[in-house]
Amino acid sequence: MTRRWRLRALVAALVLQVLVLLGLLGYARYPVWFGKEVVLRTVPVDPRDLLRGNYARLRYDISEAPMPEVGVPRVGREVYVQLRRKGRVWKAVDTRYSPPPGDFIRGHIRAVRVGSVTVEYGIEAYFAPKDKALELERRLRQGGLARVRIATDGRAALVSVEDTGEGTGEGAGGPP
Repeated sequence: MTRRWRLRALVAALVLQVLVLLGLLGYARYPVWFGKEVVLRTVPVDPRDLLRGNYARLRYDISEAPMPEVGVPRVGREVYVQLRRKGRVWKAVDTRYSPPPGDFIRGHIRAVRVGSVTVEYGIEAYFAPKDKALELERRLRQGGLARVRIATDGRAALVSVEDTGEGTGEGAGGPP
């Protein structure tokens, strides 16, 4: 092998690694850049974790979704939860195993209950500095709102979390 060939192979390997990293970043940020914004009602579950840092673990109203009408729901199965806007917030109206018409969010079944399934969407943790995480937990004790961007394929990204200013009041906060 010539020295020139080794140099080209090294450069090609480095370029490939950079492209893979950029691709992963683009895949993760796609919902934030191009997704539709929805507002979901949320409450905190756990304020921080010693291993992962300071964060608020969130649970959403849409985490308890209707039971899919066809097929046997099983833990880990991918589902699509159809959303409908009611006032300022969005609610789960149907659960399917394939993308439904209209607005929907993609998740995985975490538990099966009588008449419903618990779905996890990958937007259940909101990381913040320690003081901000503790303050957020305090403010959200009665509930809050999460701004989420959802891509056309149903992938979601958490943008921000805010308290409603009125506990769990339906129309609290700023403009829709």
